[in-house]
Amino acid sequence: MECLKAEFFSPIALFKTPFSIKGIETYPLPPYSTVIGLLYTASGKKWKGERFNISVQGDYEAIFRDYVRFRKYNKKDKKLETLPLEVPLFYNFRLTVHILGDENLLKEFEKALKFPYVFPYLSGGEYPVKITKVKMVACRKEYFDTFNIPKNAYIPENIFTEEFRVSLEGHGVYYRVPSFLISQKPRQHEWVGVYYVQKGTKVSEMELLVDEEGEPVWV
Repeated sequence: MECLKAEFFSPIALFKTPFSIKGIETYPLPPYSTVIGLLYTASGKKWKGERFNISVQGDYEAIFRDYVRFRKYNKKDKKLETLPLEVPLFYNFRLTVHILGDENLLKEFEKALKFPYVFPYLSGGEYPVKITKVKMVACRKEYFDTFNIPKNAYIPENIFTEEFRVSLEGHGVYYRVPSFLISQKPRQHEWVGVYYVQKGTKVSEMELLVDEEGEPVWV
């Protein structure tokens, strides 16, 4: 089995949740919809219903909080209001993505990431991203007595079974993250259940899908 592996770096990153109310809250990693958007932005094409699987994992050096001046129109009083807003930001964010799908589609994504149509970005155009690696890699299932998860990761519900839960040293944090787009008007996504597991967490006596470089592939 082969998949496309890509690594990204951004000095600053933010993945705003749609449920932020008074302040801005962030996902710990980009949701699948953000990665899908990056792939199609790089290719200069629109998504036409293609389906593929994505593994998302990453790391950062620190989280810091910034303040921005937020301007919002008050419909009731019919005036523009200004207020300070706290924004959590990831510093020196690194992202690793594996994509499994149709061979021709993977080749298109590989070419797009090596020669992007426009400069790619994560979490808004104000945060550019550097593509540090793009390559096809072989993937295989391998049994491990003990495996240390090397990077913070989204682990899908289909992997996070009761058997996996028992083998995990620690607990994951459950998230519902947007994935493929269902409709433009109104804008709606499919929502996928994942568990966010931090790097260094141990998994014991489990068969895992890993790439040829020894990194796990969470699909």
